[in-house]
Amino acid sequence: MHKLKWDQICVMVVDDNAFMLNLLASTIKAFGITDTVTEPDCSTAIKKLKLSKTDPIAAGIGTIDLIVSDYLMPGVDGNLFLHWIRTNRDVPDRFVPFIMVSGAADQFVVEQARDTGVNEFLAKPFSARSVADRILAVVNNQRPSVLAPGYFGPDRRRVKQAVVEERRKTRQSEIQVIKTDSTTRTLREDVRAIYFLANNRLREKLGSNGREPAHFDPLIIEAAQERIRRLVGDYADWAKRYINSMAESLKALEAGGWPEGGNAKHVANINRIAHELRGQSGTFDYQLVTSFGKSLYKATLDSDMEITEDRLKLIAAHIDAIRTVFRNRVQGDGGQVGKALLREIDLAVKKYK
Repeated sequence: MHKLKWDQICVMVVDDNAFMLNLLASTIKAFGITDTVTEPDCSTAIKKLKLSKTDPIAAGIGTIDLIVSDYLMPGVDGNLFLHWIRTNRDVPDRFVPFIMVSGAADQFVVEQARDTGVNEFLAKPFSARSVADRILAVVNNQRPSVLAPGYFGPDRRRVKQAVVEERRKTRQSEIQVIKTDSTTRTLREDVRAIYFLANNRLREKLGSNGREPAHFDPLIIEAAQERIRRLVGDYADWAKRYINSMAESLKALEAGGWPEGGNAKHVANINRIAHELRGQSGTFDYQLVTSFGKSLYKATLDSDMEITEDRLKLIAAHIDAIRTVFRNRVQGDGGQVGKALLREIDLAVKKYK
């Protein structure tokens, strides 16, 4: 097979969780994409990208060829970041491929990202194989970019077909196709949708001969997956911070006496951590924590909920179960221990909901 120049690709990775940021970036580097830029939040990423447009030396980055960003983050989340990428005047490249990563791979989240202009969606827990597959999908299956009423981004249709109506609101005659080598500098008055057919910059940088799809060596993917497995112990230690933070919020809720609305920040903290745990833990084979995190996330969705004794007991039962799993390194389904813990949570949900 033709040797590809993966070291010529620059990827920006954004995640507010330092452990997951490092894990995702190191996995991508293991594929040979050594030029990987990491950012701890979307606001910082936006500032750096804005600066890179006018002063790349001061920004410390050149052309970003691919962005991989977490979805749920405080302040500017992944979807707002993507919206900025697709619509803002200060963006260096509105066409840059964007992969969204999230533990909340619910239909609403996926559709929201799609309608904001995402290229690919990577659900947590991820594996080295799933990360590689999303990157290769961006490289090998470049879709034309579409500018239509209320939307700019890659064509949301994934099947190959002739350029037809955009969401059945635009007639063929109202579509203008612009190619990379086009000399066109004006738009027709009757245009409602523009299709940009650009050269595949990623394949060009890789030095692809254009006849065979880009690929990663299977042995490299396995090596990356092995690296993830070696981090299992580190993740269990990292998770203690999550548990302690949730326990502190629970203690504050139990103490009560907060002014109106004062409980909301503690419930929101527990909900945010539950979301992180349900998305991350499966990557490290803590399947039980994925289940407990999902259940706790649902139980704390309403940050303004009434704090009753039953709800406090329900939250406490989840935190105790998560702590037990990590303390005893209960991986996979946990066997009989896992069944017992799942049964306890199921009973708590029925009793205290």
